[in-house]
Amino acid sequence: MKRGSYHPQVPDKPTKRTVAIIGAGVSGLTAIKACVEEGLQPVCFERRETIGGVWNVYEDVVPDFVQSRMFSNVLMNTSKEMCCFSDFPMPKEYPVFLLCRDAIKYYEAYAEHFKLKQYIKFKTSVTSVDKASNYETTGQWTVSYQDLENQDSIHCETFDAVMVCNGLTSKQSWPSFPGQNDFQGKFVHSGDYFDNKPFEGQTVVVVGSSFSAGDIAGEVSRTAKQTYLSTKQGIWILPRLIDGHAPWDIKLTARLPNYRYSLKSLQEMVGKNLLSMFDYEKYSVMPQRPFLGMSTMINDLVPQRMISGTLKAIPLISHFTENDIHMVDGSILQNVDTVIFATGFKATCPFIHDEEIYPSENINQNKLLYKQVFPVNANHPSMAIIGHVYVQGPVAPTCELESRLAARVFAGNKSLPSKPDMMKDIQQNNDRLAAQWGQADNRELTFIHQNILAEALGVAPNITAMFFTDPKLAWRCLNGPCVPAQFRLRGPHSNYKEARKTIMAVNENMLYPTRHQQPTTTDKTDQDLSKNLEFVSLKTN
Repeated sequence: MKRGSYHPQVPDKPTKRTVAIIGAGVSGLTAIKACVEEGLQPVCFERRETIGGVWNVYEDVVPDFVQSRMFSNVLMNTSKEMCCFSDFPMPKEYPVFLLCRDAIKYYEAYAEHFKLKQYIKFKTSVTSVDKASNYETTGQWTVSYQDLENQDSIHCETFDAVMVCNGLTSKQSWPSFPGQNDFQGKFVHSGDYFDNKPFEGQTVVVVGSSFSAGDIAGEVSRTAKQTYLSTKQGIWILPRLIDGHAPWDIKLTARLPNYRYSLKSLQEMVGKNLLSMFDYEKYSVMPQRPFLGMSTMINDLVPQRMISGTLKAIPLISHFTENDIHMVDGSILQNVDTVIFATGFKATCPFIHDEEIYPSENINQNKLLYKQVFPVNANHPSMAIIGHVYVQGPVAPTCELESRLAARVFAGNKSLPSKPDMMKDIQQNNDRLAAQWGQADNRELTFIHQNILAEALGVAPNITAMFFTDPKLAWRCLNGPCVPAQFRLRGPHSNYKEARKTIMAVNENMLYPTRHQQPTTTDKTDQDLSKNLEFVSLKTN
């Protein structure tokens, strides 16, 4: 045994170790499945009466605990080939980018296929997670919960481990400006937005610079009298289709350009191309930091609405008066009806009361989690926080890798380093993120975070060795998109045959729903994939 390493406390009896999973959204489903794969006994607690978490649409009556809901016609900002689970590819008939109804249908199919619902206690709310009386020797946790349907007394159960899967949208983040309480207009948070009907004929200001800000501003501008978008540092706008050829995440996650160029070089290359596609300065949204150094809008509607004049960019808000909004540049907007704050959420765990394990306000959260998953101050490797990283890309397969790693540790099949080594790793990760985002942050590029997790789990594809055994697949993994199935080629719970089949069919499945008649010609996927380098290549002349 390596000196200073942490090892799970494996019971002497051949009984399954129990794991409490909090939440049955996307991350919770991956946690249940990962536990079952590792021979653990999961029990999942879900406040709603169904799975899917934030992807459930509430049109009329919204439960009090729901802090966010999907818009009525929201379109995913990642493509189906990149946001699917590693061993459950999406049907080829699904659209390239899913609507909300498609996404929840897919998650339901996933839960049904792997028989996950039998492990879920619906309409059950976890009130607290505390160290068990014998925690110092066992690492066990006492989970207190209540049946919401019967409103009965609090129940308590002891578990060998806990996986927190309550998501990133558990608490709305509201900004505060001088004079805000004097403003006579209405304030709305993006988490409460459903559609653009209530804003018809109004003057609306949307505050924010990321995904939801772009989606809401574009949609509201269709019915409002005038819509404004207020940003602090400008915006980067990334279209869903790059050069009209392929989804952005298919283009930008190929391993070859990421191996060939530094992140800084890629930021400059892609940023230069994006600046050539839209006149940011003319429309007053010039980004103040490099591409991938600040939030990015994945949006196709915002440029169109700006060109039409129905959506205009304005600087950051300075302060409010009764009916007007003053900007930092001295300009004034008069008679504003509604301000929509698309200012994100705070990832919280209100049921964890130990501030050393997880701060109540999520202050510097990334400094406390090894691999952004394991709380280092827990002193036992028996708790995992799943899906609390603001990934810039597909969420589901990222949560899946986090869950697989956590379940493997809980089952005793993988050890974590010593606490000093974990703290050193965290500091190195913080330094890298601070250099990228300008401050210590728990935002992360999906491609990077997934490969860090895959290396730790032992499922990252060995492309060098693959060139000797399966060169066609090796080339596809190197020059094609880093699809989730790549993490099922080797290592624990791998399925080389099925993973290979999924990887080789990416281009055909992606384009299938766009064609009225399917072509009978030979697939030219390899030639198409070679274009991945074109978008990020920097011309020297």
